[in-house]
Amino acid sequence: MSVLICPVCRENLEKVNNSLKCKNNHCFDYSKEGYVNLLRTSKNGDKIGDSKDSARARHSFLAKDYYKCLRDFLCARMKGRVVDICCGEGYYDEYNAELYGFDISKEMIRLASKSRKEHTYFVASLVDIPVCDCAFDTALHLFAPFDEKEFSRILKPNGTLYSVIPGEEHLIEMKNIVYDEPYKNDEKAPETNLLNLVNRHRVKRKVKISGEDLFELFSMTPYFYRTHSENTARLKSVDEIELTVDFIILEYRKAEVK
Repeated sequence: MSVLICPVCRENLEKVNNSLKCKNNHCFDYSKEGYVNLLRTSKNGDKIGDSKDSARARHSFLAKDYYKCLRDFLCARMKGRVVDICCGEGYYDEYNAELYGFDISKEMIRLASKSRKEHTYFVASLVDIPVCDCAFDTALHLFAPFDEKEFSRILKPNGTLYSVIPGEEHLIEMKNIVYDEPYKNDEKAPETNLLNLVNRHRVKRKVKISGEDLFELFSMTPYFYRTHSENTARLKSVDEIELTVDFIILEYRKAEVK
């Protein structure tokens, strides 16, 4: 039985031909790429989340494996049925068992479905995830808002959430170029009363990156939209640098039911 549920009435969804249907006849068609849109909104789905250009830029950047160390760490710890929350283009979903991924950006899910045909992808919001309660053994959550209620609901008892935040020196060399007074990240874990923080892991590497890829990376970060164009232009003088990638992986556990 599918773990997906109807976003309208919350009944189970079952595959019928090229659609998912619930017993109340709410119907959601699969796209030609193989994903299904379960986002409840009247807006144009292409206008929600990352744009086509930004999604494709991220896909191109990650394909060069600058963040491979983080992907390898996470993939080695996946077990059972997995969900990738706000999965983007599916870069971290290198897993040979059952995996579901979702994102609010339709373009991100298009890219994920094309590159990871073995997995199940759907468009949805993390504040209202259309999946059954206690459906997953492992959840991944990278650089996205934290919703403890939904994350706890979808995990099985004793299930694990790996939540990734930037380490204090993440991209510090890039910041040194762009800013006169660069700051380090605070590494503060999201607060939660529903999940137990059982471990903190650090994955930190130096990677050689071209100036062109460095500028593309900067354009993918929140800094890009908050930085004066004169400061941003400093990156265009870079040919190649060694860049620190620094990740904190917070390991949360859902308590077993007693």
